[in-house]
Amino acid sequence: MRRSLIVVGVGLVLAVSGGVGVATTSEPAAAPPTTTAPRVVPGSGQDLATSIAALQDTLRRVPGDYASWANLAVGYVEQARLTGNATYYQKADDAVAKSFDVEPDDNFSALAARAAVSAARHDFHDALTSADAALAINPRDLGALAIRVDALNELGRYDEQLKALRTADRLQPSTAVSARYSYAFELRGDLDRAGALLRRTAAAGSRSDKAYALTLYADILRKQDRLGLAQRQLDVALEASPDYLPALVSTARLQTARGDLEGAVTTWRDVVARQPLPEYLTELGELLLHLGRPAEADAQFAVVRTTIRLLDASGVRTDLETALFEADHGSPEKALEQARAEWRQRTSVHVADALAWALHRVGRDREALGVTRKATRLDSPEARFWIHRGTIEAALGMDAAARTHLRRGLDLDPGLSPWQRAEARETLRTVGTGR
Repeated sequence: MRRSLIVVGVGLVLAVSGGVGVATTSEPAAAPPTTTAPRVVPGSGQDLATSIAALQDTLRRVPGDYASWANLAVGYVEQARLTGNATYYQKADDAVAKSFDVEPDDNFSALAARAAVSAARHDFHDALTSADAALAINPRDLGALAIRVDALNELGRYDEQLKALRTADRLQPSTAVSARYSYAFELRGDLDRAGALLRRTAAAGSRSDKAYALTLYADILRKQDRLGLAQRQLDVALEASPDYLPALVSTARLQTARGDLEGAVTTWRDVVARQPLPEYLTELGELLLHLGRPAEADAQFAVVRTTIRLLDASGVRTDLETALFEADHGSPEKALEQARAEWRQRTSVHVADALAWALHRVGRDREALGVTRKATRLDSPEARFWIHRGTIEAALGMDAAARTHLRRGLDLDPGLSPWQRAEARETLRTVGTGR
C-alpha cells in the first residue's frame, strides 16, 4: 500500500535534499533553524541511523537545543515503524515535551514534531491542528507543510490536499513534496504523471532519495504490468541503499506478480522479521493460505493480532487495519465496529473501502453499495477497491457492473495477494465469464 510509505512511515531527510518542484518558484528557502544538527522532515527516504546519531551527538553537546529535541522525536517515530517497537512512541513524546520545556513559546519545531507523532498514531485531526499551529509561526516549515498534506489526505479532504501541496511545492520544493504530489496523481488514477514525477525526483536527489523515489516508481510500474522495468528500478534502488526495507517490500510484491510465490514467501519473511506491520503480516499470511499452508498462515495472523494490541496500547489508532483484517480473517462484526469508528474520524477513500467491505461481510450489501461508490470516487487504481465494489454488486445481483469492476480490479495490480485474487476470480465466475 503506497500510503504506508508516506503517512504511516515517517521518513527522514537531512536538511532539504532533492529539490524537485512540480511548480517551483524563485522564492528563497526558509531561514535555517538555530541548530546545526540535521533537519528531520517527515516523508522522505533518508538515512535514519545517521540522522538520529547526529541529533543525539548534538544534544549531548547542546542539551538546550530545542530544535534537535523536536527532530529527534520524529526520528523515534521512524524507529517505531521500522522496528515494530511501539515503545519508541513514548520516547518521541518525551522528546517533544523536552523541546517544549526548553522553548515553550513559538516553538514551531516541536509543534511540527507533535504533528508527525500524531500522524504516525493515525490521529490526523490532531496532526492537522499541530501542523497548522507550526505554520502559523513559520509558514515555510517543511515538516509541518508535509504533515499538513498527509493529514488532509487521510481525512478525505482531497481538494484541500491539492491546495496544500501547491503551497508546499511553492515554498519548499523537495523530495518530500514531490513524493506527495506523485501520490496525489496516483490516487486520482494518473499513473503516468505520478511515475514521471518520481523519475525526476530520483534523478535530482541523493542516493537515499533515489532509493525512495525508485521504489515508489517500481510500485507504479508493477500496477501497470511493466514488470521488467519495475525490477530494474528496484535493482538501482537497492544498489543505492542496500538495506532499504521498502524496496524489499516492493520486491516481494513483484515476485508475486511474476508468479514466484515461494520466493515471495521468503522475501516477506525477511520483511516481517524486520518490520512487523499488520498489513505485511497479513500479506504473508494470505500468501501462505493460497499455497495451502493454513497452519503457517494462522501463525502470521496471530502475530497480526498481537501487533495490533501493542500498537493500540501505545496510542496508535489501528481501526482501519483491524477492520480490513477482521473482515477477511476474523470477526466481521468486529470489523464493522472498527470501520464505523474510523469513519466517524475520517472519510477517506481507504476508510470508505474498509467500511463497505465490513458491511458486505455482515450481509448489509445495500448499505455497502453507497459506501463502496465513495471508495472509488477518485478513480484510484487500487485493485482491492474495485474488487470489493464488484463483489458487493455481485451480491446484489448487479451482474454487469460486478463483471466490469471485478475485471478492473483483477487487471490493476498483478502483485495483489493471490488469496484476494482467487476470491475475486471465484466471484467473477459466478456472475459471468471468468478468466
